[in-house]
Amino acid sequence: MGALWIDLSGCVALVTGAASGIGQASAVALAEAGATVIAVDLDLAGAEATAKMIRDAGGTADARALDVTSKADWQALGERLEQPGGRLDILVNSAGVALKDSVGDADLATYHRTFAINVEGTLLGMELALRFMRAAGKGVIINLSSTAALRGNTLMASYGASKAAVAHYTRSVAADVLRAGHDIRVIAVHPGLIETAMAGELYKIYDRIGSPEAVRAATTTGRAGRPEEVADLILFLASDRASYISGTSIVIDRAANA
Repeated sequence: MGALWIDLSGCVALVTGAASGIGQASAVALAEAGATVIAVDLDLAGAEATAKMIRDAGGTADARALDVTSKADWQALGERLEQPGGRLDILVNSAGVALKDSVGDADLATYHRTFAINVEGTLLGMELALRFMRAAGKGVIINLSSTAALRGNTLMASYGASKAAVAHYTRSVAADVLRAGHDIRVIAVHPGLIETAMAGELYKIYDRIGSPEAVRAATTTGRAGRPEEVADLILFLASDRASYISGTSIVIDRAANA
């Protein structure tokens, strides 16, 4: 039937938040398409489990502990990637946190932690990736935003604001590398409600709506998404099949208010 529709053989992909959820599913999908995956997470045991899952399926993967808010951790990872033959073709910034807070009724520490992980962690990841991608003249960066960035949120104000910042930085960086003449694509993906550990926390935050089933009914048309469904979109965006997509936000959602 000819060549594989998506073939990432020879590519090196770095995935943050790879211990679980969308990050883990993305790492697996990229490896299945032939990429060598570096799975990083603050939860090293979880990242190692993801890497083992990939290797057991015949893929190539390594794991490393990484605090996305730590510049020193990113620097150490960069030094590792700079070893002879080192490269970085794909970055998936998936690490994130969703905490409850409302403007005027919140601890400022919640805002600081949310922005440190969701925004600063994304910026540090892009900073590292761009160093390699500018040198190579090519690359793909995919940042996980959220549909929470697109509407007001009375119970998770800092989360929505942080994800809006991720989308804005995505567009800014995409424009910057394009004007510099680099074939580097930068895209934001906005998932809706996805069945991950974070969704479990969201059910607790939205307990006033009722059960998890009630939350799903209020926010989706039928069901929550699966991490693998988001990973399929990320896989497509990371490939040359999406070569004309950059500097934009793509929603993957079954929203009840669509």
